Amino acid sequence: MEDGTSRRNITVFGHRGARGIYPENTMAGFQYLQDIGINAVEFDVQNAANRLTIIAHDPYVTMPDGESGEMRSQLIRHTKATDLTKIKVGALSPRSDYAIQFPDQARLPDARIPTFATFCMWAAQHPLLMLNVEVKSHAEQADLYDPPEIIVSDVVDLLGKHNLCHRCILSSFDWRVLLACAERAPELTRGYLTLEQNHGTTMVPNIVDGSSWMGGVTRADHDGSLPQTIAALGGKVWCPYFKDLTQDALVRAQDLGLVVNVWTVNTLDDINRMADMGVNGIISDYPARVQNVLAQCAGV
Repeated sequence: MEDGTSRRNITVFGHRGARGIYPENTMAGFQYLQDIGINAVEFDVQNAANRLTIIAHDPYVTMPDGESGEMRSQLIRHTKATDLTKIKVGALSPRSDYAIQFPDQARLPDARIPTFATFCMWAAQHPLLMLNVEVKSHAEQADLYDPPEIIVSDVVDLLGKHNLCHRCILSSFDWRVLLACAERAPELTRGYLTLEQNHGTTMVPNIVDGSSWMGGVTRADHDGSLPQTIAALGGKVWCPYFKDLTQDALVRAQDLGLVVNVWTVNTLDDINRMADMGVNGIISDYPARVQNVLAQCAGV
């Protein structure tokens, strides 16, 4: 088991702000992290129409049709940012699966989708805050998001404008995004998101040799080792799904100099297990829960 000193060194990231407590990817959730002393945040970015970057996870949004007024699903990529930021996203439908999954999420009816520029201006006022910017991209459905080189360029420009590059990890499941980042801003820390098995989730694993998600890279060229593959690509951060992570893989990754931040760890048992293994960072929908577990074990 890791000792208290090691546990105090684990970085706690609020997932999509603090999805279990506040509406996801909203400024209220981000501010909550600051209020409780969490200095790392994970969130999602993608481009709306005209290459205006916003903070949102899903590629579609439900909004009223301009002519009929009826509610319909619309692709964010084809929607003006000015229209998106008017949408209220702070109250889950009580009967939805999402509301059942996160019954403690506060209802903030007036919360809106923020632009990435708005977030960057806010983050610039909090110099201790570490950012994990997950760039949304789909390796098999190119129509859902702007091409990797476009969104990466726009994200990097905003980070640079607000002097945030030095405290940012740019991550993605689509490794083509990370290749574009290496070309556009090689100094920016890249985080390689991985899912090797679906573990009963609806997500499709992105780590399959020959998969378009890996951008032509294969583990077979690196002794079958995922950490070794990431290190060979110049990655500094490995972001595995916590149920995929083994002790041997963790040790191998850290021996290679990789920082290992696991997602999305929510239960007390899982938080303790990841801390015992010795991960570098824990991404959670309940960051205060992780904070409290680590503090208790460290004797704080």
